[in-house]
Amino acid sequence: MVLYYLDLTDNGTAYPDTEGTDLPSLESAENGAAKALLEIAKDKISAGTFREEVALHVHDGSSKPILVVKVTFELVRNRPENDGALGA
Repeated sequence: MVLYYLDLTDNGTAYPDTEGTDLPSLESAENGAAKALLEIAKDKISAGTFREEVALHVHDGSSKPILVVKVTFELVRNRPENDGALGA
């Protein structure tokens, strides 16, 4: 087992994992980070608080991440905000 840390970054604000999680392999860390990040993104979208990017930086206690898992949300408005309703 290896102790992996999954540090959350939410729109540039870092939230370090101070406890870590014992996992059997790097593949387990990848899968766990991906699943956790999708749940975080889903919750943020439901709450209307997902704005740009959420990421988990996975490391083994060293300062450099072994891998990074990201979810990026981009809204592209093709019309001006105050253009009125269709057909108006």
